[in-house]
Amino acid sequence: MLSRAATSLTLLGRHLERADHLARILGVHVALSLDRADEPGPEFWRRVMDLAGWPASDTGRRDQAVEVLVAGTLGPSVRSSIAAARLAAQAVRPSLPTELYEQVNALHWRVQEAVWQPDLYRFLMDVQMSIRLVDGLLEDAMFHDETRDFVRLGKFMERAANVTTVVTRKAAELAGTPEDALEWTAVLKSCFAFESYQARYGGGVTPDGVIECLMLDRALPRSARFAATMALESVAHIEGKTRRSKPLRLLTRLDDLYRLATTQTIGDGPRDFEDECRAILRALEIALRETYFHPSKVPAAVTGEEGRGMPQQQQQQLT
Repeated sequence: MLSRAATSLTLLGRHLERADHLARILGVHVALSLDRADEPGPEFWRRVMDLAGWPASDTGRRDQAVEVLVAGTLGPSVRSSIAAARLAAQAVRPSLPTELYEQVNALHWRVQEAVWQPDLYRFLMDVQMSIRLVDGLLEDAMFHDETRDFVRLGKFMERAANVTTVVTRKAAELAGTPEDALEWTAVLKSCFAFESYQARYGGGVTPDGVIECLMLDRALPRSARFAATMALESVAHIEGKTRRSKPLRLLTRLDDLYRLATTQTIGDGPRDFEDECRAILRALEIALRETYFHPSKVPAAVTGEEGRGMPQQQQQQLT
């Protein structure tokens, strides 16, 4: 496979996952701000912006946060992520089912032209359900070969990073405060896992239960552990049985990080766990560029958190 194709496929999965994540974070926290007895102050919205990949943002009002996370251009937003996904899909259009490409293209134009202020909920649900449809087409309308595996690699790398960020930062934020079931319910909803949690865990929403469910559950598709395992399986399928590349070794480390962790170790040191996860992901970024993507000196970054950029599309062939 051409390295430019591998790059574009990975970016397609990654940008769609990020758009879905941003849409969920925004919708959940707008609802949370309305459910709270007190009106959230500027710090509430700055923390939301930080969760969404806008660190050190001075955005302190709900209308500002909505505008930036839907249409911002200086960091990750729903609109920019979907536009980037469409650009990646265009680069590999012959490799994708027509229906899949048309769904991405149609979503791009709906998001570009949408007036979301009158009905933000409907706009965000359209984004999420459209991406669910693309996921279904990926699984049911494509060969389960390396083309699909590169899309899934990007998707599950992004999901593992996003879920880890939401859980560990909320754990750090809420440490030492009275248990806040509303905030932890928002964490579950931000990761599309509230009803799954209710089906398995009795006794209400607790910090330990949320951490176990979202970080350590090997059977829940929205958990960080599940995502790390799927990313590892994708690289294993791409490489076959004869290679043991650096990306494969790093993804094995990431998988082991979640497999060996406990709710207590994550709860006692959420920031330390996040830092360890990020260190592996940064090393993985470099390894992917060296192994599959052969980038130029000017990488095309996925805007957001430092160290999470993806490489420039190139014409060289994989070795």
